[in-house]
Amino acid sequence: MSRRRWQSPGISGAWRGASGIVALGLGVCVSAQAAAPAVGFTADQVARGRVVYASACGVCHGRELQGAAAVALTGPSFARTWGDGHHMLRDLYESVAKQMPKNAPGSLSESDNLGLTAFLLARNGYSAGAVPLTASALDVDLGAEGEAAQTQAPPAPVYTGPWPQPPASVVPATTRVPDDAELRAPAAGDWLTYNRTLAGERFSPLAQISIRNARQLQARCLLQLGELGSFETSPVAYRGTLYLTTVHKVFAVDGATCALRWSYNYVPPDPEHLPGNRGVALYRGALYRGTADGHLIALDAATGKLLWDVRAADSAKGYEITGAPVAFGGKVFTGDAGADTGIRGRVYAFDAATGALAWSFNMIPAAGEPAARTWGNAAALDRGGGATWSSMAIDPAAGSVLVPTGNPAPDFYDTLRPGSNLYTDSVVALDMRTGHLQWYVQQVPHDVHDWDTAAAPALFEQGGRRLMAVASKDGLLYVYDRDSHQMLQQLPFTTRENIDVPLSPDHPVHVCPGALGQYNGPAWSPALGLLFVGAADRCNTLQRAEPRYVPGGVYFGGRFIIDPPVLQSGWIRAFDPRSGREVWQVHRKDPVLAAVTPTAGGLLLTGDSGGEFLALNASSGEILYRFQTGGPVAGGITSYEAGGRQYIAVPSGSSSRDSASATGAATLVVFGLP
Repeated sequence: MSRRRWQSPGISGAWRGASGIVALGLGVCVSAQAAAPAVGFTADQVARGRVVYASACGVCHGRELQGAAAVALTGPSFARTWGDGHHMLRDLYESVAKQMPKNAPGSLSESDNLGLTAFLLARNGYSAGAVPLTASALDVDLGAEGEAAQTQAPPAPVYTGPWPQPPASVVPATTRVPDDAELRAPAAGDWLTYNRTLAGERFSPLAQISIRNARQLQARCLLQLGELGSFETSPVAYRGTLYLTTVHKVFAVDGATCALRWSYNYVPPDPEHLPGNRGVALYRGALYRGTADGHLIALDAATGKLLWDVRAADSAKGYEITGAPVAFGGKVFTGDAGADTGIRGRVYAFDAATGALAWSFNMIPAAGEPAARTWGNAAALDRGGGATWSSMAIDPAAGSVLVPTGNPAPDFYDTLRPGSNLYTDSVVALDMRTGHLQWYVQQVPHDVHDWDTAAAPALFEQGGRRLMAVASKDGLLYVYDRDSHQMLQQLPFTTRENIDVPLSPDHPVHVCPGALGQYNGPAWSPALGLLFVGAADRCNTLQRAEPRYVPGGVYFGGRFIIDPPVLQSGWIRAFDPRSGREVWQVHRKDPVLAAVTPTAGGLLLTGDSGGEFLALNASSGEILYRFQTGGPVAGGITSYEAGGRQYIAVPSGSSSRDSASATGAATLVVFGLP
């Protein structure tokens, strides 16, 4: 008996090879069965689904399903995911019902979920009828066969490797600055990397704005960037120009007036999993950024024109590049993100001028490598996770690039991966010339809570010792000696609850911190001798479940429910790293996802997901200035100089998939004195 296959009229065979569950992805692959009933749904269900979508889904996936903080749910994106011959209609329904919405998975009723499913089908070309969709009539294949496939154009070519794919063409940059010397010692008014310096300590030596006049701060200009979704960039500033990113765009902006100098819009040719981007590297006249479909691109910093484009990894399998690259020594460094889809994370060094691959390092070891023994079985290595989500630090004296790494996969079902699971949840020091392992420190061995080391470390010196501070999603601030690799401090900076309670398939466990936690790392003030860190205090209810792997699909090994917004909050804390003493703390009613920026003027600058930009006295935690920006602040706060005046750039409006108050659109707000 034949099976009925479903296909949207807009889905062609072009997408058969580019599969992968994206933001909706539970990812269930169902074996062949006997004849299945034809799919049916009614116009009333579509109407109900439209209302539910607008309230529960539109802020992430876009009002018209066009994609924003999460992927598009119509057109080629939907086709690449669901029209690939691997999925049943039940898979789509269960992805909606069990994984959505991201801030409260499984909270919608069955009728709402059926309506949402009908709405998605209708928006992708399938016709409503008289027979309603029910939970018992979902065994319809969402393959790429059927009558509609007969009328489609010939398939477009799908790139299948080898990875990385070198650039098809290379154009030289029109300028050659900043160079290595400037990156080693940036001018006081410049902010040259995601965390300002190669060391990543986020300290600004500017003091024109200080604790004495911070209450006089004003919003001097703003620029709306025309994009809804994740906005977690940390603006780079060089000689009065700001460079920043949204999910798909890059902007060069006058730092004094917010006037747009140029913009570049990236159109992804490959599938996107979880759209997001955290910024650029600026080096020798080029800007480098990653993309949500696994590319690394170089743009001319003066004009915004494309210099080269490297296809680094297979985004159909969940690979992406979200972190801000770092460039130095003729190379640009970046890494794979996407651990929750079962990628096998790598770190890359590319030639900064040509995009040619210089070296790569496996964060999930290959069979036979010494670290492979920490996984218990070879099968676990094929989809072990180990993402690089944000940025990196560089120690030029040691010739090291220091890479923070994410969780092992599957996230919560650890039976498949016994052992400490190197090099996940670690900071890994690699020789920046060769990519060889120098040393590592692991923050969370055998992680079962999705407690990534997601943010770059801060390198600093105190009392003649070379130190490193690391803020982990396990809610601990670690301080290490960079020479002996000894852990000196382990300081809690947010709520920790039920951290040793085993996860179970039979009953949920409420765990703090949650899986969506520490996006940004610590900052160091050499003026005060203090470390600062912000925290998102939000817990999860976790439950194990045996995972089924589908390329590009979510590979959690269970489910997590985020605490409702009323139970979420945030912290800003200051520590003395020598003694481990907490110097002060500030509790916020909203999570603090933004980076913290200390200045020579005695300030600590940050923001929260409720939309407030804050300037605090870094010595005491007293709030000296606050401003409601209109949208969640989740990126880096940049202090810089333009025309002889100090300014502060604040990215506002990050409507990320896990934002408690996803309001506003991507907007740059610049503050200064009157």
